[in-house]
Amino acid sequence: MSAARFTDRTALVTGAGSGIGRATALLLASEGARVAVVDVRGDAAEETASALRESGSPAIAITCDVASSEAVVQTVARVELELGAIDVLANVAGIGDTAGLGGIETLDDDSWQRVFDVNLSGPFYLCKAILPGMAERGRGAVVNVSSLAGRSKSANGGPAYSSSKAGLLGLTRHLAYDYGPRGIRVNAIGPGGVDTPMIRAAAATSARPTAEADARRERLQAYSYFMPIKRLSEPEEQAAAIAFLASDDASYINGVALDVNGGLYMA
Repeated sequence: MSAARFTDRTALVTGAGSGIGRATALLLASEGARVAVVDVRGDAAEETASALRESGSPAIAITCDVASSEAVVQTVARVELELGAIDVLANVAGIGDTAGLGGIETLDDDSWQRVFDVNLSGPFYLCKAILPGMAERGRGAVVNVSSLAGRSKSANGGPAYSSSKAGLLGLTRHLAYDYGPRGIRVNAIGPGGVDTPMIRAAAATSARPTAEADARRERLQAYSYFMPIKRLSEPEEQAAAIAFLASDDASYINGVALDVNGGLYMA
C-alpha cells in the first residue's frame, strides 16, 4: 500500500470534529489529501482543520448540520470552490440514542425522526450533492459509517439507531449498484464498540434513573463477554478501514459492509 494514496485528491469528512471523523481526516491528510473538515460543532471542526494545516495539509473547517439539505448543498459548493472537486466522501457524522429501550411505545416521534435525519438523510443529502460530479469525472469513492447495529441490533441504543444504520446499508448497496458503472465505488463499515465521545457520553449515568443505569451496565457487561477481542476499538482503527475502502487499494471492492468490530459480529 502506498503511503500517499490520496495525493492530489479532495476528501470531505463529516463528523470530523472528534472520534472516527477526526481520525479519518487526520489519516487522509497524512496520505496527501486536501480535507474538508465538516461538523455540526464549528469549534471542533476548526480544531481538527487547524491540526491538519499545522502539519502542512490543506484543510478547511465548515460548520454544517448534515440533517439540513440546504446546508449540505452550501457546504459542498464551498468545498468545491476552495479545495476542488471532491474525490472522497466519508459519511461519518451520526448520533446515538437510547430512546425506546423500555419498549417502542416509549419512543416519541421527534426522537425517531431526528436520528433518521442525521444518520440516514444526512448521507443521502451528501451523496445527492456529490455523486453527480463524481459521475461526470468518472471516479470517486464514498464510505458510509454504519454500525454493527445495522447488521444486527444495538445492545446499547434504541430502535431508531439500529433502523437508521440498517437503512444506511441499504442506501450503500443501492448507490454502489447505480454508480459502479460510472466509476464510483460506494462501501460502508460497521463498527462495533469504539472509544469515542459519543459512546462515552452514552455511558454517563449521573443523570439517568438508577434502574436504567443498572440495566445499561448489565448490557455493557454482556457485550464485553461476547467480544473476541476484549476491548473497544480506537477511532484510528476505524479510520484505517475507511481509508482503505476509499483508496485505490480497494479498487474492486464495491457495495460491501466491512465489519470492524473485533469479531463481535461475524457474517
